[in-house]
Amino acid sequence: MVRVESPSSINTYKQCPRKYYYHYIEELPTTPSIHLIRGKIVHEVLENFYEIDSKINSEDALRLHLFWLLEKTWSEHYSELLELNMDERKLKSYYDESKMMLQNWFSRFKKKLRVQLKNGSTFKKAVKHLTPIREMEFTSDNFKVRGFMDVVFERGDNTVILDYKTSKKSDITKEYRLQLGIYALLYEEEKGKRPDLVGIDFLKYSEILISVDDKLVEEAKKEIKYMHTKTITNNKHDYPKKTSPLCRWSSGQCDYYEKCFRQ
Repeated sequence: MVRVESPSSINTYKQCPRKYYYHYIEELPTTPSIHLIRGKIVHEVLENFYEIDSKINSEDALRLHLFWLLEKTWSEHYSELLELNMDERKLKSYYDESKMMLQNWFSRFKKKLRVQLKNGSTFKKAVKHLTPIREMEFTSDNFKVRGFMDVVFERGDNTVILDYKTSKKSDITKEYRLQLGIYALLYEEEKGKRPDLVGIDFLKYSEILISVDDKLVEEAKKEIKYMHTKTITNNKHDYPKKTSPLCRWSSGQCDYYEKCFRQ
C-alpha cells in the first residue's frame, strides 16, 4: 500500500527511518513540548487575526486586537502548558518571545497596510486586500502526498504561498525547500497553475520568498517518489536507526530514544 505522505513525514524519514516507523506506522504517542504548543498558539492567533468587526478601524485597534488574541489563546492552552511542568519564569519567557514575534510580524503587516491606505483604499478595504486564504489543505491522489498551507495570497494572476515558522534561525533549509516544493506541486495540481512565489515567514525575523521553477517542483517529485519506494513495508527492520545528535540534545531527547536504545 502506498501511503499518503506529507512534508513532515518525509523529513522525519530523512532524519531517521526508525523515528518515522514509530510515529507513522506504529503511531506511538509523542511527548508535548513547549515548541509545539507555542507554535500552535501563534498559528491560531495569526489565523484568527483577520476576523475583525467594524469597531476595529485603526492601526492601534488592530495591534490591540492581535495581542488580545495572544492572551486569549495562551489562556485557552494554559492547561497544556502547565502539563510541561516548566518553571514559571521560563514559561513567561516563551510568552514574551511569542509576543515579540507577533509584534515583529505586525510591524511588517502595518507597512503593507499603509501602502494600501496611501493608494486610496479605505481601512476596511485595505485590510480585506491583505487578508489571505488561511489553512488550505490539498491532497494529491496522483503523487500520494498532502500539504497544509498556512496562508495563500491570490491577487489576480499572482499567487504567493507562505508558511509561518517560530524558528530561532531564518534559513531556507533543504527541509523547508522540500516543503515549499511540495506546496507548489499540490497547488499546481489543484488549481491548474503554479504559484509564483513560495516562502517562509520567519516570525522572529522576516519573510523569505523563492520563485517557483521547474527545479523546485522536480526536486519535490523526486523526493516523494523515493519516499514511496522506502515505505512500502511495515517491517520495523526495514526502518533502521540513524544515530545522530538529534537523538539527544541539550534540553531533551527524541520521543523514542528510550525505546530505541533500551532495545
